[in-house]
Amino acid sequence: MRLENRVVFITGGGRGIGREIALSVAREGADVAVNDIEAAWAAAVAKEIEAMGRRSLAVPGDVTNKAEVERMVQQVVEHFGRIDIFFNNAGIIQATPFLDLSEEEWDRTMAVNAKGVFLCGQAVARQMIKQGKGKIINTSSIASRIGNAYMSAYNASKAAVSSLTKSMALALAPHGITVNALAPGIISTTMWDFLDSRLAQFQNLPPGEPRKRRVQQVPLGREGTPADVARVAVFLASDDADYINGQTINICGGTVMS
Repeated sequence: MRLENRVVFITGGGRGIGREIALSVAREGADVAVNDIEAAWAAAVAKEIEAMGRRSLAVPGDVTNKAEVERMVQQVVEHFGRIDIFFNNAGIIQATPFLDLSEEEWDRTMAVNAKGVFLCGQAVARQMIKQGKGKIINTSSIASRIGNAYMSAYNASKAAVSSLTKSMALALAPHGITVNALAPGIISTTMWDFLDSRLAQFQNLPPGEPRKRRVQQVPLGREGTPADVARVAVFLASDDADYINGQTINICGGTVMS
């Protein structure tokens, strides 16, 4: 029970990696506020957490809207009294050839994946400064470290997250707040189901082939699971990671090494 009686707030917690992190921190003893833009998804995960005997709160809202972000943070603090750990996890994926990428696709991807991390991180940090400590864990990607002809907006947005993580870590360290990031590789989620279908279309490949080829690039020879990411997330949220700050940690089976 490494997170017993801690209050965790997670954005994008309604499914995939976010859901698994929310459930994992609850298993470690945390009370959890679950955000998602889809209210039903957030409510379902909150219900699962309550079934474990932990307190939970569904906090639907749009991370790209400053007023909504501030409202969500206030709602969590009013309900639980504080925020000890924040997972800045909400994100979307884009897959379009670079020359066909629209301005709207670019703006939407950057708004959710980069601006959302900024807005949420800033609002939560102000609360943590009042408390005198806290942990913020952003969700980046190994896409932040490489290029991709079909995912230029997504890769750029995740590079922004990794860079912002360092800047936040420097700005918030004097207040007792650490900031780190998770960088998953190919993880078995519905996001990768979508990505595989898009890449198959653009590359004239049968469905499943892009995913198969990507897995072949993983030295460990398999896709990751949401649980693989959640275990690292729990570690970073725990006291065991108190001296880790400003890092983006790859969770990719060795696809990218640093």
